[in-house]
Amino acid sequence: MQSVQGAISLYTFSVLGVFLLAAPWTPMWEQASLVLGSDLLRTWLQSGWVRGVVSGLGALDLIVAAQEAGEILRSFRSEPR
Repeated sequence: MQSVQGAISLYTFSVLGVFLLAAPWTPMWEQASLVLGSDLLRTWLQSGWVRGVVSGLGALDLIVAAQEAGEILRSFRSEPR
């Protein structure tokens, strides 16, 4: 059961990490921020440092996913056959 929870966690962190790492640098980010009504919020979301922070969170998610993958591999190796 624990390996199923680990696999779900691995999947979640991986998908979220890839999305957060890439999304701020795509046209989707520009279009989504143009929909916002506030010019101040739009300018803030389109700034490079906000995009970098969001991408950094994505990178952290991928690091957590890699650690989770290592835990899953270690648990499979330590199980008796």
